[in-house]
Amino acid sequence: MIDNNPKNVDTNELSPFTGNMSVVKEIAENGVETRICMDTGFTTSNEYTIGSDKVEEYEKTTAKLVKSLKHMDTNLNQFWYPTTVMFSTGMIYPEGNEEDWEWVYSPIITMNEEESKQYPIPGKPGEYYQTRLGVDVSERYSKSDFREVCKRVGIAKEVEVNE
Repeated sequence: MIDNNPKNVDTNELSPFTGNMSVVKEIAENGVETRICMDTGFTTSNEYTIGSDKVEEYEKTTAKLVKSLKHMDTNLNQFWYPTTVMFSTGMIYPEGNEEDWEWVYSPIITMNEEESKQYPIPGKPGEYYQTRLGVDVSERYSKSDFREVCKRVGIAKEVEVNE
């Protein structure tokens, strides 16, 4: 979802979930249009058009929870899904089940030489990963606190929300 070179970014779209003006819209150079609701953490794309092959392709490789939480937006004729964001310092993702889930932030942890030996790189004998996703030290946030987890990891700041 995060495009390092967006062609156009618009932060004034209405959330279909909360009714707040909290949706960030980006149009990439290749014409792909993405939206993320900063209140809920749900994201969509013009590639997720209801009935499209891209939806089927995406759902083949995504987590069961993400698929079970998808939201049909008949105004856009698109599906919205909880986002998963990987960046240099960690990962934000949903965890739980359809009735009881939360946002999780797992940091990237640099391992010492001994710990690294527990994580061999497949196909590269004698080579080991130097970092791992710290799921054992994850921080958990309510499903309604997506903006808070983003602020925690430095990818969002406090902004006034227009209702």
